[in-house]
Amino acid sequence: MIGSPSMPTSRRHFLQGAACVAGVAASTALAPRLAFASPSNPARGDAVVVVNLRGGADGLSFTPPTSAAFDSYRAIRPGIHITPDQALPLDNSNVNARFPQGMSGTVGLHPALRPLHETVWARGEMAVIPAAGFPDSESQSRSHFEAQRFWDYGAATGGVRTGWLNRVMRAQPASAPVAGVSKSNNTSRLFRGTFDAYAVPNVDRFGLDRFRQPDEARAALMALHAGSGLVNQVGASTLGVVSVLDAIDGGTGPVYPDGNTGRHFREVANMLKADIGLITAVIDIGGWDHHDELGGPLDPDARFTRKARELGDGLMAFINHMGDDMAETTIIVVSEFGRTIDENGNGGTDHGRGGTTFIIGGGVQGGVFGNDYPDEIVDSRENRRALPVLTDWRQPVAEILATRTGATGIYPTFTAGDILGVSRT
Repeated sequence: MIGSPSMPTSRRHFLQGAACVAGVAASTALAPRLAFASPSNPARGDAVVVVNLRGGADGLSFTPPTSAAFDSYRAIRPGIHITPDQALPLDNSNVNARFPQGMSGTVGLHPALRPLHETVWARGEMAVIPAAGFPDSESQSRSHFEAQRFWDYGAATGGVRTGWLNRVMRAQPASAPVAGVSKSNNTSRLFRGTFDAYAVPNVDRFGLDRFRQPDEARAALMALHAGSGLVNQVGASTLGVVSVLDAIDGGTGPVYPDGNTGRHFREVANMLKADIGLITAVIDIGGWDHHDELGGPLDPDARFTRKARELGDGLMAFINHMGDDMAETTIIVVSEFGRTIDENGNGGTDHGRGGTTFIIGGGVQGGVFGNDYPDEIVDSRENRRALPVLTDWRQPVAEILATRTGATGIYPTFTAGDILGVSRT
């Protein structure tokens, strides 16, 4: 899809509509300006890749309690709990990890994420933030649509109507032809604002695929939109993006998992490695709304285990593909909310509150971070069967954005608390 963040538009509608977009210029004319900000050009800060787990991913499965809270957690989840010997350890046995809030051994990691545990966690490049989300004082929403909108804007107020990644682009500031990309059918609301981003669900199908002779069609459209005026400028800009993406060599790279998730990770890595100026990307991974049959961690066909393995394998292939360029790449993995603390009658969980956020990258200080974690997993009237939000998700993300991209003041309704320490200094 092609579209600006403020006006999500399908590629087909955009290219076939009356304006029928053309490009900034031919790809050869764009070439001198492509290396704007990328992993190989550190002057403008890290490339930021947001992995959005849509549906409300279960934080208690990603990071199950392994210490004081384990007994109460097991009692409230008799069929779907993860035992401490099944969970991968997140403790000070890893000399590269840090636990400044004293959370060594408090939680473990789902066994399906073993590839990450053996690499980025072992190297001290993976920050884990359990019981994270919007604080109750700002939002207690358990509606997918409302909570996702709040997360995209970085604020639960009607006064904020731009996406926080667009505000990161503004702080850079973004000026390359392809500075922001959504791996989805419509431009992510994270990009809503003044800087253009593009929906590119599939690079191979992105462009003038309805023409029998696309090269001739592109030349004709470029000539058609060579003049001044808004329509010509928008048309020229968009076909320029088509030219840039068409020129990317997918290369060989590592083996990615089959399916859309693996393809999305591979295509974002290819765009970053091509130095086209990409500084922000969003990868949406749906299917986390597990109201039934969540399953146990040792069952390879359990729903959560399959999704976690898909996520972990995709991330691992991306990290391997980026190689040394991970030193200037930050990955943020988040979901709109967590799940209920207890399992329901269908062996699943319902919409909850506190979830788990992961931040991965060469500039990330690995460890477990957060303001607190309960010693007992119990229901309470105020939490209504949910893990409470004990750490505002914006605190660690704001820290890493400030140190790795120079972007500050990204979240207008957020009041910063004590520094957690997720960024290397």
